[in-house]
Amino acid sequence: MQSNKNFFVPEYIQDFRCIGKDCIDSCCVGWNIGIDKETYKKYKNSTNNEIKSIAKKFLVKNDLNSNINYGKFVNQNNCCPFLNRDKLCNAFNLLGQENLSIGCATYPRNIKIFDKIGFIAGSLTCPEIARLCLSKQDLKIKKKNINKLLNIFNSHNVFSTQTTKKISNKKLQFMREVFSTINDNFTFFDTLKQIIIAYEKKGNSKILINHFSKNEKEKIKKDLLISDTNIMATLCFSKLAKRNTQVDQSSIKINNGKNIEDSRFKKIRKIAAIKSEYLFSPKKDFVRKFSFIYNKKFDKFRKKNDFIFKNYFVNEFLKNIENLLNSESTFSDFIREIIFYITLTNFLCVCQLFDDNKKITINSYAEVLSAVLKSVNHSPEKNGQFINLFRKIDKNNTFKRLLALY
Repeated sequence: MQSNKNFFVPEYIQDFRCIGKDCIDSCCVGWNIGIDKETYKKYKNSTNNEIKSIAKKFLVKNDLNSNINYGKFVNQNNCCPFLNRDKLCNAFNLLGQENLSIGCATYPRNIKIFDKIGFIAGSLTCPEIARLCLSKQDLKIKKKNINKLLNIFNSHNVFSTQTTKKISNKKLQFMREVFSTINDNFTFFDTLKQIIIAYEKKGNSKILINHFSKNEKEKIKKDLLISDTNIMATLCFSKLAKRNTQVDQSSIKINNGKNIEDSRFKKIRKIAAIKSEYLFSPKKDFVRKFSFIYNKKFDKFRKKNDFIFKNYFVNEFLKNIENLLNSESTFSDFIREIIFYITLTNFLCVCQLFDDNKKITINSYAEVLSAVLKSVNHSPEKNGQFINLFRKIDKNNTFKRLLALY
């Protein structure tokens, strides 16, 4: 159990409950599940024959120098071998919650204790966390006592990253300014702009705030929309094109059983390819139609629901706070990652809007963002390549990149 008693949290976190078999995905799918040393021994030596049999066959040693990632499960059909046909965990069913591994007991919570200051955020790779986070209008960061967070600290195995290093007064002041800005009723654009200005005032590395004319802004938005569309199409559709895949509706049916062949991200990419007819259209025609639909249909959704982008930023700021407070060079990269994942999610949603009957809702946007983060966020090398490509295109002007979203 955590020694810290008070935590800064985004308000939605108190509403989270795992919805189990009703979830559109499973945290047991698509990842090699890490197992801590104590749980590794517990499963290997279990008196329950089913647990012991699965552990003997699929549980292997991973990092002998780590108590947290001592072992891992080898996936069976892209799933943890404990996952049953009802999309529930057999280890939980047979042994109870307190016998889950530290990673399983903690996910999708992210808990950081920096000196004596605690922070909690959710992992938006979880569709339910993403839905709760993005749909909360006027989301605030609040300071909550641990006794008010029983849905978070509901197991002795819930893990937190802790450090005794103190936060400097300069960084504490920056953090307070960020929280104050977030809790004000600014748009996503103005929230980031104010935070970037506050960051620069602390004497940290510069992120340029430029003042463009209206015509300059429109040209920047138009040029970057075209270049970004081509980049995102390459990221999402290049493998489909190389394989000359005959993509049809039968290939994207979601399998609710245990044999889950494709990730949510791959299914969404296939749907986007079908709806936009990217594989069967000249690239120029695709980009032209994409730009039209973005400006005609998607931009209305974005303006009406601007808070969802701000909410995403709020959650990720808390989730990454120890890195942001420790490293001055991380902040610019963090802002760029936020914009990258929004741009990629926007691209996939707009492709679906090629279908005249399709409408984007907050929940459907949350589903796409969650799938993007679950798949792409765990490929840091590939992320870095695309983000560096964006840097070349916008000449390392983060503010210009932010402006392109508006």
